[in-house]
Amino acid sequence: MRALIRCGALICAIGLGACNSDNTGPDAATPLLDADIAQVAADATAEDVDVMREPVFFMAMAGFVPGTGDFRPANCPFDAASGKLVCPTITQGGVTIERSYTFWDAANVVQQAYDATTTAKANVQSSLEGSRSGLNWEASIGRERDMTATGLAGAETQRTWNGTGSSHISASRHREGGEERSYNLECSLTVENVVVPVPHGEEVWPLSGTITRQCTVTFVGGRRDGQTVTRTIVVTFNGTQNVILTVGDKVFDLDLKLRRRAARP
Repeated sequence: MRALIRCGALICAIGLGACNSDNTGPDAATPLLDADIAQVAADATAEDVDVMREPVFFMAMAGFVPGTGDFRPANCPFDAASGKLVCPTITQGGVTIERSYTFWDAANVVQQAYDATTTAKANVQSSLEGSRSGLNWEASIGRERDMTATGLAGAETQRTWNGTGSSHISASRHREGGEERSYNLECSLTVENVVVPVPHGEEVWPLSGTITRQCTVTFVGGRRDGQTVTRTIVVTFNGTQNVILTVGDKVFDLDLKLRRRAARP
């Protein structure tokens, strides 16, 4: 099994058929380019939030269920050499997922399982490979994350997440606007002070903090085939499912529950 620390994140490689106005070089204005990138980022950010809302196990995923007395992910044995709970590979819904967990007490001593009273910090390392689709788009993706939650010990009301990651997305196809566009993306991920309420739930959303992606986008097909542009994507949380997502100087609304972006009026 490959090292799970790669996880952190991944999001972006896309290919794109050029637009009619693409005639002045790699940084020329391209209709719908930022909107296409925003849609890919919307899906990845919703996935980031899913990880942060379920920091110890993932109840919605096959093979991850709460244990008795602690919350050790099912079938994830503790590996003394690495200090991690290493989980078996899961293939579900067109994606393959690998995960590991590490828990520490307040003295920074590694624990063999999560304890609601004494665990002070938890690390989740994960990788995901497969295909994903959404409204008017589909892509082959790879994402890796290395994320750590602090503030877990005792009667907690919130946890704070920080971490990094990377992603690649290939053949990201977008059909909105009467044409098909395709890109490849390579992105880095930074999760910074994202505060998530406890207990978690379907309608519980991060209160504050940001997720930033730095992406290199390569056009696939059309007159701009092989050209690249760079974009910085920032999501700022506010305690609701509807948050602000920026791609460069463009601003979008992001619905974390539906995993969709929309241009602001």
